[in-house]
Amino acid sequence: MTSGICRLCGHNTKLSFEHVPPRVTFNKNTKYASVAFEEYAKTENPLKNPPKGKIMQGGVGYNSFCEQCNNFLGSEYVPAYKRWVTAGFEILQNKEFELHTYSIKEIEPQKILKQIVSMFLAINGEWYLKAYPKLSEFVVNKDSKELPDRFNIFSYLTRAENIRYMHHAVHGNFETGITINCSEIAYPPYGYVLTIDSENKIPKLTNITDFKNLNKKIDLNIKMFQLPTYMPLPLDYRTKAQVEKGIEEGIQSIRKNKKK
Repeated sequence: MTSGICRLCGHNTKLSFEHVPPRVTFNKNTKYASVAFEEYAKTENPLKNPPKGKIMQGGVGYNSFCEQCNNFLGSEYVPAYKRWVTAGFEILQNKEFELHTYSIKEIEPQKILKQIVSMFLAINGEWYLKAYPKLSEFVVNKDSKELPDRFNIFSYLTRAENIRYMHHAVHGNFETGITINCSEIAYPPYGYVLTIDSENKIPKLTNITDFKNLNKKIDLNIKMFQLPTYMPLPLDYRTKAQVEKGIEEGIQSIRKNKKK
């Protein structure tokens, strides 16, 4: 174990390894390459020649929570989250930008949302707990519905061609001039985006923030797009063909500028 600030209770103590998502949701033996974003930026065509990173095994996770908080999540929220994930895998197909309509029987939306929020606390730094204490308060108090309107959580179905763990960032759109403060996680069968102080809807993403008010088992009807995650960029859901076209256009532009 390492020592540090638990991002749920705020105590300075020993931190256990928190799987994100939970290990029982098919994140037990995950093998993946840890690659810094800077390495992608230096690679001319990361689809054809992906940068090599350090190979990690045993599931994706972070030393973010103390053992007591880790156990609390495991007993209070993980069982409900596992049911949500199992249903998602049953719907997931080999398609991109496809809208799926489906029902899940007897799920607990509020517990699912609390687990998702805990995952964002886990992947971001200690400063996140200090800057946004209402997030941890919502998770720690199992009976709380209090999640301020400044926070919104969106979801989408995904095969996660590249799993995505994006720390808090400001995403800007040059065409619209709109900026979004967000953090993003994509691991099959779902992707999640947490936005802060942004009233903008995100195209093709389903806002699930109202899960905070649903604190009992219900049958839920859902409409959710299935989106790809080929690049390590927040809110980037381009198809492989679109990414390849963008890379090629960028390469051609660079070559033309060098000739001038």
